[in-house]
Amino acid sequence: MEVEIGKMNELAIVRVDDKGGFLDAGKYGEVFLPLSQLPENPAAGLTVEVFCYMDDGRLTVTAHRPRILLGEAGRLTVKDVTPGAAYLDWGIRKDLMIPFREQLNRLKPGDECLVYVAKDREGRLYATQKFDRFISETLPRGCKLKSGDRVELTVISHTPLGFKMLVNNSFYGLLAEKDALGVNLVKGKRLKGYIHSVRRDFKVNLSLSGSGMTGVASSTDFLLRELALADGFLPYGDFSSPEEIEQRFHMSKGKFKKVIGNLYKLHRIELLDNGIRIVEKPREADENRVAEESGEV
Repeated sequence: MEVEIGKMNELAIVRVDDKGGFLDAGKYGEVFLPLSQLPENPAAGLTVEVFCYMDDGRLTVTAHRPRILLGEAGRLTVKDVTPGAAYLDWGIRKDLMIPFREQLNRLKPGDECLVYVAKDREGRLYATQKFDRFISETLPRGCKLKSGDRVELTVISHTPLGFKMLVNNSFYGLLAEKDALGVNLVKGKRLKGYIHSVRRDFKVNLSLSGSGMTGVASSTDFLLRELALADGFLPYGDFSSPEEIEQRFHMSKGKFKKVIGNLYKLHRIELLDNGIRIVEKPREADENRVAEESGEV
């Protein structure tokens, strides 16, 4: 078993005493986890998911998940500053250090900054605002992502062409300005998206709706896909707030209502008191209407 520093790991409990449990960390030996972070009725052989990091030269674990892991980017708040570094609120007991040389501008307490988590040769984790050196500008060689594939996005910056996004914490892509209308995109925000197209130079264009097109038609396809991924039911409807709709589907409530209204007329969904449910087999006439609207006939 190999422990991944900076990641969540499944470690087995070796033994338990009245203060906590001792976990098998492979070459690092046994590591201690306080009783308050152990599951109910802990016993030898059970596994616990923990975050692993180096602290003063030794492996330390916590059952609490930090806001961003090794190889991820996110927005964190500065808690403290020293002459050589700033310390960021990471969501766990240990703060995340960002050395002065890794800062774009001198940080001060209370600042929010977009950072990437990296690791030095000794296995120590640190934050950096200068993370272009870790990210590919194009689709990495051997990556099999293609048009229509769903991906994880992190907002990096707003450019004259649109929004620069970090895709799957691996490479950059571009979301066109017109495809981001009505969506609140701030630095560090994480959301779902899709590969719209891969250019000849292997740069990637992105979409939030799956097809890369705007309008009710593409949003209809997107919502049907989301329903399929959610086993046919989503707890959203006309009763949902605009904020809930934007956060979950990245579209305005007005567009959402048009989409579900269109799907209801086509007998593709049921409108329930607590959400919407997909209708598996629409009537033949409605199937023809869907085909006509999509240009398939």
